[in-house]
Amino acid sequence: MPSRRPTGARVWVTAVMAIAFGAPFALGQSYGTQDQVLTIGMAEAPRSGDNYIDSDGYLYDASFDHNPPAFVLPLHLPVGAEVRGLCAYGMDLNGHAPTTVSLIVVKLVKGGGGDPDVVTIQDSVIQTTTGAGYATYCTGSMSYTVRGATDLDGDQVVDDVACYLQVELGYHAGLGGVLVTWGRQISQPPDAPTFGDVPASDAAFAHIEALAASAITAGCGNGNYCPDAPLTRRQMAVYLSNALGLHWVD
Repeated sequence: MPSRRPTGARVWVTAVMAIAFGAPFALGQSYGTQDQVLTIGMAEAPRSGDNYIDSDGYLYDASFDHNPPAFVLPLHLPVGAEVRGLCAYGMDLNGHAPTTVSLIVVKLVKGGGGDPDVVTIQDSVIQTTTGAGYATYCTGSMSYTVRGATDLDGDQVVDDVACYLQVELGYHAGLGGVLVTWGRQISQPPDAPTFGDVPASDAAFAHIEALAASAITAGCGNGNYCPDAPLTRRQMAVYLSNALGLHWVD
């Protein structure tokens, strides 16, 4: 469950599991429900007079107020993606304030819509160990589904929302990047079946409903899906083209 806090408030934890996921770095995204990796480098971090990227590629804070400002990093994941873990690559030799990284969801406020709620996702908070030098810090196993709209503030009204990684850089500390382990998942099926021959008890119910909701298939006619009928190469071409959005040439 997410935890709500006022906008701009700091979230601190006293301990964090330091485990490695061991997944390879990846530049793109693929299909399937297996684990994927999104690596966010510090080139995407906002710059200020106190922040700079050193020759090691890490973003460092050079302020002297012991309270560096927080900033957010964009999370480029599709709606419906499940965030399964975070790892932060930190650098700290001075032993002052730690660096904190967390997954947050922000309510996008329309005109006259009140204040923007900010929610920190449970189990997503990472805190580095001061004075540890270069080190990797990871969450334990977690699960959060990225959404474009949800009732964030509990007022029974669906809000437009955005997901970010919030970074509170430690005093004279560095951050090299954040590794996000995530995966695609099959959407939850509706309460009422779409097709008369695919009841909710069918082992492929959720998968078939996901195809229908994505407009990949409309079934075989007369309100049915014909789940046990053989698939022709013609039908396979329709399924795959609809699913992948093929084929555009400029």
